[in-house]
Amino acid sequence: MAKILIVDDEPEIIEQVTEILQAAGHQVQSRLQTAGLNQAVRSIAPDLIILDIRFPDDPQAGIKAARRLTQDPHLCRIPILMLSAINRNTRLPFSISESDISEDFLPIDAFIDKPVQAGPLLQKIERLLNPGDGSPIQRCRVEE
Repeated sequence: MAKILIVDDEPEIIEQVTEILQAAGHQVQSRLQTAGLNQAVRSIAPDLIILDIRFPDDPQAGIKAARRLTQDPHLCRIPILMLSAINRNTRLPFSISESDISEDFLPIDAFIDKPVQAGPLLQKIERLLNPGDGSPIQRCRVEE
């Protein structure tokens, strides 16, 4: 199966998602912060990244990390699934969804709300790793 990197500041979320992914046969590694993420991704070489939005040091750290990853020609083809409780835990006058995915604002490949449910999570991961029509998902935001 796939090697998946989870980046979230909540150990209980990492544990929950790890259990779901390992039960599905995936290898899992995790990080509690976005600092040094590009370097860690180079070292780990995951097939997919699951990334939170909000971190204690910066409520937009996940979005910024996604931008850095998608601007790196060596990392930009790794799909990013954003997993966040931002819609539940903040009082934004709008909610974030997959319709907000864009090269400029939210450069990711899929979005899912916390709390995570195994079925929808595994379905999105499968879709990202194995696009149905055989064509790769456009993940790069830079010219190669």
